[in-house]
Amino acid sequence: MTTSTGRRRRTRAEARAETRTAILAAAWQLFTERGYRGASLDEIADVAGFSKGAVYSNWPSKEALFLELLDAARSEQATDTLSTQPTGWALATLDFFVEAVRSPDTRGMLADRYREARRSLAPGLAQGRPEPTWVTWEELATVAMALGSGLIIQAAIDDRAVDPGLIERVMQHLLDAARESE
Repeated sequence: MTTSTGRRRRTRAEARAETRTAILAAAWQLFTERGYRGASLDEIADVAGFSKGAVYSNWPSKEALFLELLDAARSEQATDTLSTQPTGWALATLDFFVEAVRSPDTRGMLADRYREARRSLAPGLAQGRPEPTWVTWEELATVAMALGSGLIIQAAIDDRAVDPGLIERVMQHLLDAARESE
């Protein structure tokens, strides 16, 4: 359908997609700048240029909005790489973890995502190596993810504490040890 000025009118689906995109961008910005707990849905809606009702018509909760961003960030990250840089998003994610621990429903949704992340990371760790006898690749993925989270915290507290190559060196030693266990 076109308007009287000759421009094509957006469909409802297009308008909804544009609204979602704007809200997701505003949420990413505010979560990154202020952390999960420091960003409110009112502020996210305001930065996006919409009402809080527009947020709730797309996501049932702040947790659901954050989890969608978390899923998007995880799908963009290579499955065989881990970062220990204390970026705003990494810190917002750790902030979300603290909140999720206190909410059984959110904790369950986050646990499901991290089970999948471990399953996705494990083949990248294995990369044709023989199966170790003392640990599974998924368990090594758990160690790698926990190590990464811990190093992010340490780097956020003291920017000189964590050499950016530390996780790669430690993981290489763990992988070597896994291979040598045969």
